[in-house]
Amino acid sequence: MKTLSIFILSCLITIGCLAQKSDTLITYNFGGNYGKAKSAETFKVYKKDSVWIRTTFNAKQVLTKSETFTDRKLKMLNGEYLEYENGKVSLKGFYLNNKKTGLWTSFDADNKPKETKVYDQDKLNGAYAAYWKNGAPKTTGNYTEDKKTGEWKINYEDGKPALKELYDSKSKVTDSTYLDIDGEPVSKAEITTEPTFPGGMKKFYMFLAKSIRYPADARNSRAQGKVYLSFSVSDTGKIEDIKVISAPHIGLAEEAIKVLEQSPDWIPATLFGKTIAAPYNIYISFSLN
Repeated sequence: MKTLSIFILSCLITIGCLAQKSDTLITYNFGGNYGKAKSAETFKVYKKDSVWIRTTFNAKQVLTKSETFTDRKLKMLNGEYLEYENGKVSLKGFYLNNKKTGLWTSFDADNKPKETKVYDQDKLNGAYAAYWKNGAPKTTGNYTEDKKTGEWKINYEDGKPALKELYDSKSKVTDSTYLDIDGEPVSKAEITTEPTFPGGMKKFYMFLAKSIRYPADARNSRAQGKVYLSFSVSDTGKIEDIKVISAPHIGLAEEAIKVLEQSPDWIPATLFGKTIAAPYNIYISFSLN
């Protein structure tokens, strides 16, 4: 995982970077009349025991998601979370007080684990693994507070080692080995690359400097400090799953999220020459002069 610190100066800010008959059923439809709008996404909500279950269906009325809430207003995720593709579970996890917790597993079309990761309070904390279609480990390692720590390995599909890196407690690489399929030393770029902003990170700093505004409510209350965020750069370069890890003021957090949502597409990470989704961390530091 890459961590980025950003510092940009302005007059006001410094940016550092299964239902029973008695269950309650509510059906929502967005995008048109139920059953008529091709692009409509339908939500069915029912109460089961002490929780509320919201199931999401696409325009063809195929189940795509199931979420568990503890409140009728569906604001507090608490319990099992499932995503579906072609009728099969593609992602399974658990929320506690609106934060990812415990083991999260994604599955391939054959219902075999594709990736496993462990969360604690929305932060990656614990063992990580990604698998080849034959079930062999592709990538293994460990996260501590959203940062890579300890030994990380990447293997070829036949099990031969491709990469080994050792990270210290500050997520700095202290030792590394990169090998081709024949076991000969190669550069890291021949094995894997990190996601990056088009034109380099200086261009990203310029984008931030142009886009960010100090929120009036935060300025009026003299709020300042660092907003720590995590997001994923998809295999097509889209910024997705933006999360605020911590923030001194809700207005500053909202402004940081808004700007990231407006970001142009990135150059995605690669593994063995193919684009992949990859996590990324940044912080944006707001400071009143």
